[in-house]
Amino acid sequence: MDAKLMALLSLGVGVPAVGHWLLFSAFLEKLRQRGMIRKNYRGEDVVTGGGVALFCHAAAAQAAMLLVCLIAAEEPAMLRVGVLFLAGSASMAFWGWLDDCSSDKAVKGFRGHLGALWKERRMTGGMWKAWGGGSTALLVSLALYGEMLPALAAAGLLALSPNVLNMFDLRPARALKVFALLAAVAVGGGAFAAGAAPCWVWMVPVAAAAALVFRHDAAGRLMLGDTGANYLGFAAGFGLATNLPLAVQIAILLVFAGLHLLAEFVSFSRVIQSVGWLNRLDQWGRPAETK
Repeated sequence: MDAKLMALLSLGVGVPAVGHWLLFSAFLEKLRQRGMIRKNYRGEDVVTGGGVALFCHAAAAQAAMLLVCLIAAEEPAMLRVGVLFLAGSASMAFWGWLDDCSSDKAVKGFRGHLGALWKERRMTGGMWKAWGGGSTALLVSLALYGEMLPALAAAGLLALSPNVLNMFDLRPARALKVFALLAAVAVGGGAFAAGAAPCWVWMVPVAAAAALVFRHDAAGRLMLGDTGANYLGFAAGFGLATNLPLAVQIAILLVFAGLHLLAEFVSFSRVIQSVGWLNRLDQWGRPAETK
């Protein structure tokens, strides 16, 4: 491993760790003061919007990594990917934050939000998030790829992956585990791609920040909220779109589309609870009192 890559990885892990140590408690207190409190699945009041801290710590690391790449005259392709990752993830986190701050929480599911638009002629927070996220996904994918099919596949992954995380963000740390699975697929595909620029390094700060937040989410002390689900989902989708072959991207995109369709008719929580090994994986990491 060369010195430049080692420096990037050190920043990718070190900056989120320092930020978490110094600022995480302050982030939680600010969220409480803003009234960012929601009922969890057990009816308990929990701070939400915790994805803001996750985004800030990871974004600071990515900015530092971009600076190192500029100083070291890194190849343009890797720099472009890093800039698009940072800009796109910031946009996705912003749309998620708007939904977290919205007082309209009665409407649920894609059909519910679409129904509110069709019947009541109003844009719910969820519809604004879908519109903003879809626009971000399209712009980023067009900047990544010049050809139509790769751009469409990337746009689909970037648009659907945040909502995949949101669909699973119904129990403590569940969304983080889904993100870890998708990130492992993306990073593994990029790390073993012969001759490719190590674009997977931009995922490292996100993974480090997510790992640091895990125990707080698992213990039920905070919720990631739409900010966190949007951010982690975009990061996972971006990693899949930039590190995997097109055929694999399309296969994953079809799985994501199937999950969205299934979610309108099936409770994923009930399915997970009914399958032994899935339930054990879902419960892993949670203290006994949150089970």
